[in-house]
Amino acid sequence: MDFIDVGKRILGYLYNGKMSMKIVQDREKLSRSCKSVHLKEGLEIGERLLDYLEKHDGGIGLAANQVGIDARVCVVNVGRPLIFVNPKVVGKFGAIRFKEGCLSFPDEEVLTKRYRNIVVRDEVGGERIFDAKSLLETVCVQHEIDHLNGLTMYDRRLNPLEAVPTIQMPLR
Repeated sequence: MDFIDVGKRILGYLYNGKMSMKIVQDREKLSRSCKSVHLKEGLEIGERLLDYLEKHDGGIGLAANQVGIDARVCVVNVGRPLIFVNPKVVGKFGAIRFKEGCLSFPDEEVLTKRYRNIVVRDEVGGERIFDAKSLLETVCVQHEIDHLNGLTMYDRRLNPLEAVPTIQMPLR
């Protein structure tokens, strides 16, 4: 059995609920970029991530690598469930300061530099625009895509001398 077969078997267990997902809190593991996946596989992983979020209070976003799955899939649920497969931020403007938290680092908050408006391209929705009308959702999308790129909120920590507007809403 080769490495790919082992990976498929592990993912199969995750899909069938035979293995419980646990939040990864190891910064080193979270610092690796995730691998692209096919749309069908990504949607299946996305559904499992949304199920996990629904069952665990306090979370509004989750990336696959936060539960040990090496796949470019993340979900956000701020009023509406969104699945992203192989997402990329292709446009951003309106820098802000934002105090955010993370399921992987409970009880910690970091003041970060984020953007009020972003354009995301992925295999589910093509190009989607997120803006200040739903600022929490917009910031959460950025946060989860960062996870897929091997970045955490600590990598987005704001330089205290940098001048950007401040928005304070906890991201959990």
